[in-house]
Amino acid sequence: MRSALFLNGDCEDFESVDLEDYDLIIAVDGGAKRFLKAGLVPDLFVGDGDSLDESDLNELKALGCEVLLFPKEKDEIDTELALRKAIERGAKEIDIFCWMGERLDMLLALMYLMGSFNVKITAKSRKLIVGVVSTEVELEANPNEKWSIIPIAGDAYGVTLNGFKYEIANKNMPCDHPYGVSNIAILPRVKISVERGKVAYFRWLKEPS
Repeated sequence: MRSALFLNGDCEDFESVDLEDYDLIIAVDGGAKRFLKAGLVPDLFVGDGDSLDESDLNELKALGCEVLLFPKEKDEIDTELALRKAIERGAKEIDIFCWMGERLDMLLALMYLMGSFNVKITAKSRKLIVGVVSTEVELEANPNEKWSIIPIAGDAYGVTLNGFKYEIANKNMPCDHPYGVSNIAILPRVKISVERGKVAYFRWLKEPS
């Protein structure tokens, strides 16, 4: 089962996402505004409502969207609650959209969350795809794309990179020496594996400025 989460960040490519590819579509708090503006209805709303008006929530309910409203004072951010709900409902693969923006603290929190669940979670935009690896993955790539692979939540051990200009085999990647920044894919498929710890990969679909 595939689920799509729409956050309240920058989202120039909202209308290009094919919602038919997903079994469960979740609007995360202010992300619901994009659905209402486009005349679309998500399956589920998850959030504390601090980015919406009460009229927005009432409209979602009237349109048939299931609304799960949480207290504003809580220990979890809305994205974590939405991820948990998606997994509770059977999602084995989750794509996150509308996640980029100025809130670097939220982006860092998202990275940690992506690596804390035992399902495939990927953050996507037209420019950039981000994921977290704790075992081994094989991923699509385009030759000459810029990729960065860096450890998160501690050092990563036994990291192997294949299909890149700068390949490594069973090498440690300490957090205080992020040498995996700005690698280049040279094959249409690349492989990233980690024996212990986690790394985040950043696949730049468009060359960053």
